[in-house]
Amino acid sequence: MEHNETVMSFGCLNYSGMLYNKSNTKTPFLNMISGNVKYTNSVEFVTGQFYSSEEGEIPEISEEASLTAPKGSFVTRNQLSNVTQIFMDAVAISYAKQSNMATLSGVNIAGQVANPQNELDFQVARKMEKLKRSIEKTFIQGTYVKASDDKTANKTRGMNEAITTNVVEASDKPLDFWLVNEVVTKINDAGGDISDLVILMNSVNLLQLHGNAVEMGVPVGKEYTTAYGVQVRDLILPVGTTIKIALGEFIPEGTALIINPSVVGPVEQPVPGKGNFFLEELAKTGAGTKYQLFGQIGLDHGPEWFHGKITGLSTEFTKPVGQKVVTVTGTP
Repeated sequence: MEHNETVMSFGCLNYSGMLYNKSNTKTPFLNMISGNVKYTNSVEFVTGQFYSSEEGEIPEISEEASLTAPKGSFVTRNQLSNVTQIFMDAVAISYAKQSNMATLSGVNIAGQVANPQNELDFQVARKMEKLKRSIEKTFIQGTYVKASDDKTANKTRGMNEAITTNVVEASDKPLDFWLVNEVVTKINDAGGDISDLVILMNSVNLLQLHGNAVEMGVPVGKEYTTAYGVQVRDLILPVGTTIKIALGEFIPEGTALIINPSVVGPVEQPVPGKGNFFLEELAKTGAGTKYQLFGQIGLDHGPEWFHGKITGLSTEFTKPVGQKVVTVTGTP
């Protein structure tokens, strides 16, 4: 349980035994894109330029007409940007607590010691887990705000808001093979790269898609493999590519996101002389120590038409009737 106060001896008791976290600490999207990290010394950063090529046409030019050059034309460009935002937390521990780690509560058997043995290390590690989950949620659900004054918070644009071109409305249908293929076809027709896509969804939509694939006899990878640090399975599509299927976190209900990880990455804004997401001791006000964790980070989502999403999906799963169930090695 989290308490917004100073860690003291009776507020956070010492126990022996293995430590197990009851909370979900998964950050699959952050793991997926962490190898593409960039750095900036500006709150606003460029996610890319974009332009549209002229459509091909069948010319009809006579020899006589060819003696006069056509009227010149040009292609314009636009730029899209995003912003970093502040992530911050703090932990405070009394001197008495730090010096009282040998006092055990609960089952106290001779020879056992407190776990953890260092309260500060434990508390800081838990704050970092929370910050990573906060970044994961922001990179998926974040809505763009560029501050116009010091009292306004910058907010980075997440993947769900960024994707606007290749969107398919499911009209409360379950996620199936053809919906996925429709979005991937849209990405391809929009000029996006479909050679290495990943679809992130919640557990209900994952069951819907797998159930539909089993019913249709569509080849699905029999075992989970690791790609971008995330467990995935492969689904072969008639559009001419294979898409990786993975469980996501903080995916909006009724939505599945199809992402090209090669063009996505976190953008960090380090503080000179300190780095990013650093632990810093604050001024003392008594017999204890307070630390703050501080970092600035944003999402470079790349060209949004390289991605896609399905919205309005059913939020219920109905088990296929009379179908063969295929068990696989590994768990998502």
